[in-house]
Amino acid sequence: MAKGLFTQGMCVLLREAMTIDELQECLKDFDLVGKHESIDDDDAPETLVLKYRDEVQGHLLVTPSAGLWPDDMGDPDESPERFVAWSLGQFGPLAFPGCLERASEQSWGWEDGSDAIKEHKGHVRFLISYVLGAEEEEGEEEEDVPLVPDDYDPIDEMKFLTKAVTAVLESPKAICYFNPGGEVLRDENGLRQGLNYAWSHDLPPLDMWTNVRLFRATEEWSLMDTVGNGQLDVPDLEAVYDTDRYEPSDIERFLRNASLYLLNTNEDVEDGDTADGPGDVCWTAMECEEALSDPPRPTIRWIPEDGTDPPDELLERGEDLDDLDDIDFGDDEDELDDELGEFGIS
Repeated sequence: MAKGLFTQGMCVLLREAMTIDELQECLKDFDLVGKHESIDDDDAPETLVLKYRDEVQGHLLVTPSAGLWPDDMGDPDESPERFVAWSLGQFGPLAFPGCLERASEQSWGWEDGSDAIKEHKGHVRFLISYVLGAEEEEGEEEEDVPLVPDDYDPIDEMKFLTKAVTAVLESPKAICYFNPGGEVLRDENGLRQGLNYAWSHDLPPLDMWTNVRLFRATEEWSLMDTVGNGQLDVPDLEAVYDTDRYEPSDIERFLRNASLYLLNTNEDVEDGDTADGPGDVCWTAMECEEALSDPPRPTIRWIPEDGTDPPDELLERGEDLDDLDDIDFGDDEDELDDELGEFGIS
């Protein structure tokens, strides 16, 4: 999924479900606009609506659920309600099936994360939207209502969401922070330490919002990638390299620095562009339609010019990704309208 009705999403995993009143107490420093009731989701019957950028109809939606995180994101036939909710971005606009499992497998910043999440019995979802409660101007068609404001600022959104997450993490019922789009897990201490380090160095906390993952692609070649850069409206990055020639820590630093460069300069990296990288060699960029690993997304893939030849499968660019409009909802289009109606969108 891409940004649309919802532009950002985060989550807190719980060892015990929270009531709406307990959640409201955790978020007492935020401005409450109202509450929405769900007509279909018994595990998550109410949502808190908090003020965010009131001048552009922004809202933070916070939903406590007594159910497990829906990592399969539903199925059009077996669980259509969950599938439609995922299609609308209600689990986070960049969430993709298996995101929690992948986050636990690649939880380098919190090694206990893979075991800790097994204790979760509920969760809290955090979403940003500019559509909920938006008032149409006279003569304005529904499709003309903007999904994001002209001065849209993803970093400001992420900071605001993170502030709400840290407030809920103080609850004894909270286990950890989970970012579905960035596939990141952190406990309360790890998140606070990461945030404090970033703010003290005047940097965005990329490692708290996005993950860097390592895969052994073949016996000789490795793949490292970022996941979650799309939250900040910059592309995810990949690097393929001969495992024996490079240290993973150097590749990670290269991908993080390149991500910061894209974020700070707003420049595009194009096919054939080069950059100095690990091994004191030049690395060449490939524009790829689809990543080599889930979630599906376009990437910039970096190849070292060190005299080695990557396997052909690591040079595949992929095919154009289908848009949400191409998803076949079958007989569930009415349910899609019902879900929108719950949030005051018709």
